[in-house]
Amino acid sequence: MKKIVGIIAAVAMATSVFAADVSAKVNLLGSVFNWKQDGNLHVLGIAEGGQGWNPSFAMTVSGDKAGASMKFNDPEATGAVSNVNYNLWFKPIDALKIQVGQWDTNLNQEKIDWSNTATGIDSNGVALCLNTNGFELDAFFVTGWSGGNFGWNRNNNIKGWINKGSAEGAKAEISETYIKAAYGADFGTISAYADLKANGGYSDWSTGSEVKIDVPGMDFGFGYANTFGSVNTFFNGIVGFGNKGTDENQFGIFRGEAYVATNIDAFGISAFIVGGYANKDVATNIAQDKLANVHPGYDGAFLGFIAKFTYGINGYTPYLYLKEDNFMKGGDFAMEIKPGVTFNVGTCALDIALDIKLDSKTEIDVPVVMTVAW
Repeated sequence: MKKIVGIIAAVAMATSVFAADVSAKVNLLGSVFNWKQDGNLHVLGIAEGGQGWNPSFAMTVSGDKAGASMKFNDPEATGAVSNVNYNLWFKPIDALKIQVGQWDTNLNQEKIDWSNTATGIDSNGVALCLNTNGFELDAFFVTGWSGGNFGWNRNNNIKGWINKGSAEGAKAEISETYIKAAYGADFGTISAYADLKANGGYSDWSTGSEVKIDVPGMDFGFGYANTFGSVNTFFNGIVGFGNKGTDENQFGIFRGEAYVATNIDAFGISAFIVGGYANKDVATNIAQDKLANVHPGYDGAFLGFIAKFTYGINGYTPYLYLKEDNFMKGGDFAMEIKPGVTFNVGTCALDIALDIKLDSKTEIDVPVVMTVAW
């Protein structure tokens, strides 16, 4: 914690000398009441201290030619910062941005959970971002995870972008490369990406706990986004390939993602639908922790959705959130139903809800999300 305070103090001193914009956010998820069908009961607790995409503390320093950001998380709510991401960037020319450290992007992201598209990447490495006349081209060279470094750590044998083992006959391999292109005009925005991994991995949560699986593979995607009047919409398509025994680059999964959102006066509605087909014999690098997550061994079609209905009145926004992860997986009925309300107290934004998860192990929770940004 002393290191964090020292970093913040150094940033504040630097911005007083050099012209730069500083923004920060503190985010905390608590639980007033939590009950599970297995008999567990908790009252007044901290659920977690942030996630990678929604950190417990984030600070950004940005100027015309350079900037940096830091993200601190305590996902297990233990009081220890167990995940630290930071980066810095600079522009040698106006159209080119070079970023070193943590970098993330996607084709199109739904604005309900802000985390469910499988078209993106979030890792450490070096990103080259070209942006000119409506055209964007990103090239990201992943250098691996190193526990809060810039993606490389020679002392702990963290893999780089290009790696070659010491064994006789070992070949050099490129760890991971992510390329994305997009073009926006009056007709909307079209985009595409390619993610190539020689020894990449993903997290399998099918057993209820995280298991790191290392598999080669590649996936490709395309997207289209536009706004028609008050209706905002997009569609993403993804095809993933992996290994089937000794056979490489076999078809593993197709995934389609569709999003639509609109507002009619004070009433708002948004929905995100995911569907596709998975081959159980081929392990792919498609994210396993997204909506309609399909774990290794899943075979056949899948279909899931989330939807949110809102109504703004006198500074308060009541809402109803619905989620079905996969209609096609069979077994017990499973759905999440969450009515809630958002409002502000000064600069603090609050979100209080009654979260009911109906499945073989029913859970009832009263989460409270508190956010202060400046």
